[in-house]
Amino acid sequence: MQDVIVIGSGISGLSVAYRLNKVGVKVLVLEKEEQLGGNIQTILKDGFLCELGPQTILADREVEEFLKDAGISPEYASVVSKNRYVYKKGKLIPIPMSLLEFLTSPLLSISGKLRLLKEPFVPKSVKTEESIAEFVRRRLGEEFLNYLVAPFVSGVYAGDPKELSVKYAVRKVYELEQKYTSLIKGAIKLKALGPSGKLISFKGGNKTLIEELSKNLAVQSENVALRIRKKEGIYLVDAKEGKYEARAVVIASPAWSLGYLLRDISWSVAQEFDKVYYAPVVVVHAVVKEGTVPKGFGFLVPRVEKKRILGAVFSSQLFPGRAPEGMELLTIYLGGSTDPQIVDYEDDLIAQIVQSEIKEILGQVPQIINITKWKRGIPQYTLGYGRFYELADLIEKENPGLFLTGNYLRGVSVADCIRNSKEVAQKVLKYLS
Repeated sequence: MQDVIVIGSGISGLSVAYRLNKVGVKVLVLEKEEQLGGNIQTILKDGFLCELGPQTILADREVEEFLKDAGISPEYASVVSKNRYVYKKGKLIPIPMSLLEFLTSPLLSISGKLRLLKEPFVPKSVKTEESIAEFVRRRLGEEFLNYLVAPFVSGVYAGDPKELSVKYAVRKVYELEQKYTSLIKGAIKLKALGPSGKLISFKGGNKTLIEELSKNLAVQSENVALRIRKKEGIYLVDAKEGKYEARAVVIASPAWSLGYLLRDISWSVAQEFDKVYYAPVVVVHAVVKEGTVPKGFGFLVPRVEKKRILGAVFSSQLFPGRAPEGMELLTIYLGGSTDPQIVDYEDDLIAQIVQSEIKEILGQVPQIINITKWKRGIPQYTLGYGRFYELADLIEKENPGLFLTGNYLRGVSVADCIRNSKEVAQKVLKYLS
């Protein structure tokens, strides 16, 4: 008999399990794969440290406190990470970081800049929900959408701004309009134009976070949970390697697993989560000579530039020890909601596409050292996504002691998952008490 069984060893599951274990709760984590961590995976290949999933974590004070409490020391990104670029008409153009820079940047035309100045006078929308594209087009104009917001959406969600909900995918931006009636007014009030926090990783890569969080936990890998039942107030979990009992269960696996896990408890509701769309992502690690790329975090490629690449991170510039001396490691992304079919291409064809486009952008043909395909990569917070929040709340309400978490609920980033784990752990503790 366990106090709590956590299903899934991604950052959501391990963060909840860590918090519960720390206060004396008896926790068992079940993981279907051999490797823990979900999409946080790090490999060492030919002397290069390659992140197959998230590259960095944008850590605010709450995340830093969590890491300190867990005894995990982060590495902070180099100062050059502040430099970010957008590819436009054959050139990498620095992303403006202030209103003055926006007005002088070649990234926007004169008409685009004049349209930007109208933003404080645009009224709030009367619609209950808008796509990111509708919201930005209304407030900031088409050009701002195409060359700044759409590439950003590709970088974070691998998503399509025409499909994603501004209310759920970029809630802080949505709330700026609700509170201040203007994004520019809100940014001035808050003294911030972009997301706040410090970019971090860890010595040895992001897998270090997974290793450190799991080292004092009871974890069973390669033991897939198959079904959850409830009998006389106790949860029964059938898994590949046995049957388990617990007072409470936290499901921290992807949305598509709910349909089969909960078929005996709340099947008609749980199967709705099969409709959560996960955009496919192809991650390519490539190598060029040092000095080939400008100093910075990386670049984004707007879809209007008619390239297959979504963007690239200059990985070896961000943290030490990512590449041998004299070489640069690039992490390049393709696919997403706007180009999903590429995930099914042969590796050789993907390599050709990347080499051709990187040569055009950076002037050098890169050496491809690794290709990773995530056929179900990043959950898409599409229009109407609020219904999934309501369904999750309904399942928990109808089944006390059952809790849902993961990057398909209330934020896709690693930092979102760490922050949300605090609330989930508190709910579990309240139930157990």
